[in-house]
Amino acid sequence: MADYGIRTYRLSAPRLKRGLLEGFTVLEDGALQTQGGGVHSAFLTGLDSAQADCQWGRLSLRCRLGAESMLTIRCFASDQDSVVRGGEVVQIDDFLLDPSVPPREKERLFTLAGGMERSGVQDVLLSGQTGRWLWLWLEVTGAGEETLENIRVYVPGDHFFRTFPQVYQTDNDFLQRYLSIFSAMYQEFQEEINDLPKLLDVDTAPEALLPMFARWLGLEIDEGLFSSQELRRLLKQAPELMARKGTKWAVEKVVKLFVEEPVYIVERNLLTADKRDGGDLYGATPYDFTVMIGGRMDEKLRLRLKFLIDQFRPARSRCRIVFLEECGGLDAFTYLDINGEVLQNAPGSLDDGKALTGMTYLQSP
Repeated sequence: MADYGIRTYRLSAPRLKRGLLEGFTVLEDGALQTQGGGVHSAFLTGLDSAQADCQWGRLSLRCRLGAESMLTIRCFASDQDSVVRGGEVVQIDDFLLDPSVPPREKERLFTLAGGMERSGVQDVLLSGQTGRWLWLWLEVTGAGEETLENIRVYVPGDHFFRTFPQVYQTDNDFLQRYLSIFSAMYQEFQEEINDLPKLLDVDTAPEALLPMFARWLGLEIDEGLFSSQELRRLLKQAPELMARKGTKWAVEKVVKLFVEEPVYIVERNLLTADKRDGGDLYGATPYDFTVMIGGRMDEKLRLRLKFLIDQFRPARSRCRIVFLEECGGLDAFTYLDINGEVLQNAPGSLDDGKALTGMTYLQSP
């Protein structure tokens, strides 16, 4: 047999969705999750190695099963992608993915094709499975919420055994199975090393690492205030924000990361004398500034913005956050071109779920 090199087939979400799933749901990360109790089956489309007489090596996956649940793995390989059924040539994929074909008839195909069956394991040597295509049948029996994830197929499965002279590779099944233990450990270590860059990528790093990244960049983070997606968005902009810390640009940028509505920043020291004499509307000292947001009041958002603005505002300055409601009062933050509104008297009724507000009044006929 020719040396086809080391390949890894990862069964991603799109491939899993193309299979016949009975009682399984495909999650976004490529995991299979059961729904309810009973027998859950997943018939997957054939893996194509693009090489005749390919010797499939190893199947590995991670599963979270209940104490009374059982995982059964069935597979077979073949150089032919079709079979004869009822006098007609049928594609194996079409046969296995046909929900009208009884499972017993599909099981008979696996048996006649020289397939293998293993129960209660997460790592299987595909010894003797030779052919261009490989078909998998995963079955979980039990109740509760079970999960199968990180499903991989290796070709070949044992790196160590292939390094021995040919005389040791001939008719030596025990040595191959023994070395496969250490070969599997080596492959898992190598995959962890290959995935190290993902741990340092803000988009793919685990959620638990995000607060540490924030500390590296000099950010203070309260994990209870921000979701993981908001943290990732903030961390992407953190280097530029820290470089321009203490500027109006940094304050406006950090606010717009969390606000879709228009944002206005008014610095008191830049106002004309007549506007500064209008009380404490925009602060009391030359260092004060006001962040106005064109939307309804959101206390949680206000707390998050205050937490971040305090890290990027200039020294000695004080910030006030104001939400510009859809229609403000004349003694508050009201601007004709932003949130001002001229109301017209219109008839109404109080029996349609309406309530008296500051903009509603009763008038006698």
